[in-house]
Amino acid sequence: MPDFLVTASAWILAAVFAVAGIAKTRDPLGTRRTLDDFGLPKPRLLARVLPGTEAATALLLVVDPRVGGQCAVALLVAFTTLIAGRLLAGHHDACGCFGTWSKRPLSWRDLARNVLLVALGVVAALG
Repeated sequence: MPDFLVTASAWILAAVFAVAGIAKTRDPLGTRRTLDDFGLPKPRLLARVLPGTEAATALLLVVDPRVGGQCAVALLVAFTTLIAGRLLAGHHDACGCFGTWSKRPLSWRDLARNVLLVALGVVAALG
């Protein structure tokens, strides 16, 4: 796989995870509410841990694209599964994927976006 493709994929994903982490950090109450609305256990704890996890993943993608890519794929598969479950259950509440920036209702576009991001993660991980 060409190095430029691996690097570009890793940097694009790093930017996405950095923006998501920063947005959630800026609105911890909103993040906690969203996680609670999704029915996740311990939303208060998750609201504290998730932004740091996303920031760490962004850093890993820059420092070591293979490891960062693996982490990104794992997180994105979990997020995608959660979103798909919510959509299949008929829930269209806001995803909060990018904190307060993502107030629009969940849709199948969110899944399409995540599939694209997973593909970028796979490219980085296999680089």
